[in-house]
Amino acid sequence: MKKSFKNIVSCIIVICLTVSMLKYATDLMERKASDIKYQDFFDQEEDFDVLFFGTSHVLNAVYPMELWNDYGMISYNFGGHSNQLATSYWVMRNALDYTNPQLVVIDCTAITSNTKGSDIFSYLHLSLDAFPLSVTKAQAVWDLLNDPGLDEMIKNGTARESDEPRTKIGLLWDYSVYHSRWNSIDQTDFEVSGSKEKGAELRIDVTPGTLNKISPERKFEGDSVAIDYLCKTIDECQSRGIDVLLIYLPFPANEGHQMEANRVYDIAEEYKINYINFLDQDIVDYKTDCYDADSHLNPSGARKVTAYLGKYIAENYSIDDQRENQKYSFWFEDYKEYEELKKASLREQESLLNYLMLLYGEPVNVVIDVRNTDIFRNQSYLDILANLGVDIKELGANTDFINIQNGGASAEVLNDFRADEDLSGDFSIRCRVEDANTGEVIDLVDFIYEVDSDSTVNIRDVRR
Repeated sequence: MKKSFKNIVSCIIVICLTVSMLKYATDLMERKASDIKYQDFFDQEEDFDVLFFGTSHVLNAVYPMELWNDYGMISYNFGGHSNQLATSYWVMRNALDYTNPQLVVIDCTAITSNTKGSDIFSYLHLSLDAFPLSVTKAQAVWDLLNDPGLDEMIKNGTARESDEPRTKIGLLWDYSVYHSRWNSIDQTDFEVSGSKEKGAELRIDVTPGTLNKISPERKFEGDSVAIDYLCKTIDECQSRGIDVLLIYLPFPANEGHQMEANRVYDIAEEYKINYINFLDQDIVDYKTDCYDADSHLNPSGARKVTAYLGKYIAENYSIDDQRENQKYSFWFEDYKEYEELKKASLREQESLLNYLMLLYGEPVNVVIDVRNTDIFRNQSYLDILANLGVDIKELGANTDFINIQNGGASAEVLNDFRADEDLSGDFSIRCRVEDANTGEVIDLVDFIYEVDSDSTVNIRDVRR
């Protein structure tokens, strides 16, 4: 009997050790993108008041730390690359196992879609990997991988080629996917550092776009899998007493996207909830506020959208300003780290266009010392200066300085300011950036640029 008991105990110990080793190996080997995105969410014991769900439009357009600084909102960005509304629904269901928000904001991009998940499987990993195994996560995996719409796209060759096999076990136990990563393990795999953007992601570039508006009467009339899941999302929130705000974020949308945005008005009216169609608003400037030609906003556009959303939410929902709540005092420290992240992003820019774009809406004063006015022959630079509040009609061959206050709140052009000053030097533009509140010098940088002899368009920026 004793021997039998010892054998049983030994088996239990071996099983426990094996399980512990497998868990450690799983945590070590998995890609850390999902952990980085969600770490601040899981580290926080206190509830979040506002949660944002949707595609990469949300990921790149809504900055929770700005909402905290401007309005004291405790929010998190759950936007994910190529997230379908079915994916957003299940991400929300998993998130609601850990927090009780007052408001859920849902991006309605791609409501015409008949697929549940992205054809790029790593995007599903980004959205789900960090959530611990649970009944809700298992339900999400089973539902999202039962995706006839995507199966049909794969069959007829219209889906993108996935970067890894689509398997349930790959989402439930990702060691089966990541076990071969042993040769790419580095220090970040042992010490995961969460992003201080609370789930958001800055995308830094400037790509001009245009939006050709269609009649609001033109709308998508059919049904879709995405609409079914949007309705399920709203029903789930309302059953829990959570307010819902629908949004359609701005980008250079084609006719099809504009038609689906117009359809959302009907869904919002059916459920008696608010809807912001940013395509109908003059919030962003598509000449200066787009990261790429397809759909994403850069930080200038995102700052405008976030500011608008913050004001709208504060005026239409009972969301507390938590800046006086001691429970959330650690957000002040997080915001300081977020500020340092933004400053570092500014200092590493080699493109003057991107540099000036990043200054929009920031609490900074900027002095631009102009030594070569050829830059004013390039429309992209005129547009980005106008975005910072500069009256470009005042710019010319005799412009010496441009002073910009509070990230574009006001601007002054100084012409004929220099007398007989020696203009020798090896820079074309010098930017001095100061904190508008403290006067601290954030950056002092020289940019050198050239204009092609046969063109005034291609200005090459080089940061020394």
